[in-house]
Amino acid sequence: MQRHTKWTAVILTIVAGVSWMLMGNSKPRNNTSPSQPPATEHGLAKVSNAPISSADVTSKIELLGRPFTKTPYANNVWDMQLYNGKIYLGHGNSSNLGVAPNSGPIPVIYYDTANAKFKTQSVTNSNPGILPSTKMYVDEEQIDIYRVLNDKLYIPGNDSDSEQWELGNFYRLDGEVWTKYRNLPLGVHVYDLASYQGKMFAALGTESKPTILISHNEGETWQKYATINTFGFRAYTMFHLNGKLYASGMMYPANKIWNDKTNILEINENLEKRDVVIYGNKMLPGLTYQTGTIPYNKIGKNVNFNNKLLYIAGGVFNDGQLLPKSLNVMTDINQARRVNLPDTKALPTDVLLREGKVYVLTYTRQSANLYINRVYQSTDLTTWNEILRFNQDTYAKSFEENEGDFYFGLGTDPDVLSTSSGKLLRVNRSDIPVNAN
Repeated sequence: MQRHTKWTAVILTIVAGVSWMLMGNSKPRNNTSPSQPPATEHGLAKVSNAPISSADVTSKIELLGRPFTKTPYANNVWDMQLYNGKIYLGHGNSSNLGVAPNSGPIPVIYYDTANAKFKTQSVTNSNPGILPSTKMYVDEEQIDIYRVLNDKLYIPGNDSDSEQWELGNFYRLDGEVWTKYRNLPLGVHVYDLASYQGKMFAALGTESKPTILISHNEGETWQKYATINTFGFRAYTMFHLNGKLYASGMMYPANKIWNDKTNILEINENLEKRDVVIYGNKMLPGLTYQTGTIPYNKIGKNVNFNNKLLYIAGGVFNDGQLLPKSLNVMTDINQARRVNLPDTKALPTDVLLREGKVYVLTYTRQSANLYINRVYQSTDLTTWNEILRFNQDTYAKSFEENEGDFYFGLGTDPDVLSTSSGKLLRVNRSDIPVNAN
């Protein structure tokens, strides 16, 4: 009887999970037609070597504005990317259900740090056979991440807005204009882009298996390269480690019900590919399955530092979003440890790399309308020091740094919607003790 009850619970959980996974692809079709990651601005800027100290900068916070016009959840600042002195901002929502569903199209908005202004850039269409057009937005439900590859800025086409599923999109900034490339076969969702050994790779969510594409000509054309032999339909994240490129999908955490074993795709310097077995208890250290929750997790935001990978891990939430649970350091596949921050209740939301230093943005929820946001700094991925903190009525989803100033993009969760979501804040370098020489 106990065994029967146990397996009934397992089956119900899996059925619910599979149904949930399918929801992301349930939008009706529109029937109208180098071995190491390249240097980016995240790795070039220098910061002070002053002794570590922290300050409550709540009274020093400067509100730069809220440039988005969506509803609170779609105003989440999913990503911030410094490029040529401009901070590009991601927002929108790709989920088909819940609050603010399918929030596209999404304007490409940046904050000009030199002129203290928000600006929107135009997007042109590159596809042969399609009349040239210029829009002030990308044809996506969400801008989830920006990628700097070979000194060029890219947007993976997270979830195309009102387009057929046979092709997916990516966007590249050329001068002051974005160019749309609608040429990725099977690209229902283009979750990530990477550059490796002179080639470009794309991680897709499809209707069948997590799929990786390769381009030999900087994205002009793409071919199917591999699928990941894992569960689900989506390849979420690509990362570099020990001279190799990896593509990962969903992972099970440690649990006593089913196996936490699955696979990740490894690509070596000769562009040879193979499945590598991974275990949730090793890739997601400290995470365990909690009865009644969705068991699917993924690797989220990450940076390479001192031949290691610093990454945020968490649940796959509200279609393809990341529900952060832990900050981890990986030295090799299946060799990772959890980072213990001074505030043990802090949840990480973003990571940032600067020369000789890494930063993590965290928040601790004190009450319904009080969040303590903190930035921690490390030079060895072992010792973490708080350098600033501030209170807000919601939490900071992402952050950036430029010439010592820190910028923060506020976000919100669907069950505690905050009207402050989408605000961009700044802390001046002179108000941060670590920057005071």
